[in-house]
Amino acid sequence: ERLEEVNHQGVAVMNYTDRETPYTRSIEHKHFEFGTQPVTYVTKEYPADWQPGEEAYYPVNNERNQKLYCQYAALAAEQKNVIFGGRLAEYKYYDMDDVIASAMDMVKKVMAE
Repeated sequence: ERLEEVNHQGVAVMNYTDRETPYTRSIEHKHFEFGTQPVTYVTKEYPADWQPGEEAYYPVNNERNQKLYCQYAALAAEQKNVIFGGRLAEYKYYDMDDVIASAMDMVKKVMAE
């Protein structure tokens, strides 16, 4: 949605968890790159019920996906001078406080090496 405003929400991402708001997230793209355009664009993400055959929004911890994750983790472990971390690297859904704690633990581990 194009809005004839310099700034709509003040941040890149706003998450909504209340029942009254029909979308779960709004994104004002210019804040990712500190844009100074005279207008702004906002995208809203709406939830959808998962149906068989569709891509799941979050990891599905079943046997097939765990085997696939182990293959990716083994490939990642072979990489030098690359640090994989967070939700994608650990194949887990994390709340943000847990993501930050995991990142801090990784920093401590790398700094000790």
